[in-house]
This record gives sequence, C-alpha cells and structure tokens, in this order.
Amino acid sequence: MKLVSSLSFAAWMLAAVEGGSSNFYTVPVSNLIPGNNLTSGAIETSLQDTNDGSNYPLSKTSIVPSGTKTYVVGLRSTVGGNNFCSATLITPRHLLVGSNSIRDNIRWASIGSHYANGTQDGEQIKVVAILNHPNSSLGGFTDDFTILVLEKTSSFKPVALAAADDSDVKDGEWAAKMGWDDTGGEDTMAYELTREDVQLMSNANCLKETKVDDSMLCSRGAPNVTSCTGDYGGPVVVERPSGDVLVGISSWGGDCGKPGYPSIYSRVSSARPWIESVATGVCFH
Repeated sequence: MKLVSSLSFAAWMLAAVEGGSSNFYTVPVSNLIPGNNLTSGAIETSLQDTNDGSNYPLSKTSIVPSGTKTYVVGLRSTVGGNNFCSATLITPRHLLVGSNSIRDNIRWASIGSHYANGTQDGEQIKVVAILNHPNSSLGGFTDDFTILVLEKTSSFKPVALAAADDSDVKDGEWAAKMGWDDTGGEDTMAYELTREDVQLMSNANCLKETKVDDSMLCSRGAPNVTSCTGDYGGPVVVERPSGDVLVGISSWGGDCGKPGYPSIYSRVSSARPWIESVATGVCFH
C-alpha cells in the first residue's frame, strides 16, 4: 500500500510539472562547450598554495574513460538535452538521486552515456515516477534521497550499494565522486563525464567544520573538488577488486570549488531499509 501511495503521489508530481507548477523549475546549463571544459587525463592540484597556508590532501580530477562507470546517469528535461544533475543506477529500473534534484523538470535519464547531452551513446529512458524518502524535504539535506522509476529496464549493470553496517566507509579512505561537474564554481559544466578523487572523513571530524547528521557523509575540503552543479545527485564510490560500491550521493558543499570546505554527501548505508522497501532487486555489497 505504501508503494502504491508513493507512486500515486509521484504521478501527481509529474502532472504538476506538466501543468507548470511553481514547485518545479528547470535549471539552465550555461557555457556547455563540448570538449573544452576539461583537459584529458588527471589534473593534479597542489594544495600547498592556499591563501591561509593550510595543507589539504592532494586531489586529482580526470575524465572517466568512455564505456566505464556506466551506472552514472545524467538527468534531463528532454531526450537529447543537457544534464542538469546526476544520478546512479541501483537496479535495472531504479535510480538513486538527491531529493533536491526533483525540483527540476526530470523527464529523461541518460544511462551509460559519456556526454552531458545528445543521444550518441548510452541509452535514454523516460522517468515515470518519483519516490522521496519520507524524511526528506526540499531545501533540507537530512535523508536527502529520492528514487526515480524508469519506464523500462536498463541494459547497463547497476552499482552495488554500501553495507548497512557502514563498514564500506573508512576515515581517510579515497573515493571517486563523479558527474558532469562545475567544480570550479564558474557556472560551467563538463561535456565529458569526470571524476574527482576525494578523501572521506569521519562525521566527528566533519562536525568541527560544519553541521552534519547520521544521514550524511563528508570528504575533506580541497580546491576544485567540492560538490557543484553537475555533480549534485551523483555517485560517490569506493573502488574494490570485486567492483565499485556506492557509499554516497553528492548533496551539498560549504562553498562550490573553494578550498577548505568539506563536501557533504547523503550516506547510502543509512537509507538501506527504505531503499530495500521501494526498489526490488538491489545489489548490496
């Protein structure tokens, strides 16, 4: 009964988008220049030259090789339009994303595509239902989770989800944050899928910098790797020999692209019971 009610509510929300409800809007993507937003290969950023003399972990930004990390999804208003945020394929019919992304006119999911727009690769599937975490709220970041239901099954392999006991998250471990990001805070987005290597930190340490709760996960602040526009809703994974494990969903950061501000993600392990109740067939680590 809960699932039926959620689907009915999601159908109402999609109808509201059709009718131009003020609760939904489309975020324009400006300055999208194919191939010119990032250079190929890793870009090392020294953190010794910050104005306050602070030392932050060395970070790397790089373009994801085409045809890999195909569980990363771009969300669009039109089939070939620009991605306005990212999502993650967690079953052949379900995507996991941040709740704040549903304020946009979500109509299409571009799955397995390397690019921020177009239909030249991957597959583009309609989104038919939106299911919010019961504790989420627009503008808030506690339990910032939404599941999107696809019109048909995807042919790409979903990513595994973090263990419920949080054993996949370790203080100081490196993880990959992916999306078509605006890491520099310059209102531009990458044309190709990018990754930023981020160093995870405990909530106890994160609380020294900003307010977080048990539904959140932090990474240490570093220049040009804070969560920004094209990353929102996208995956943060730890890479294991057995495969990637989804530990976080990009949620918010203290100041886009600025050094010293932690990035905050939705902690996937905290939402396991709800995810399992909504999305059947999830692959758990």
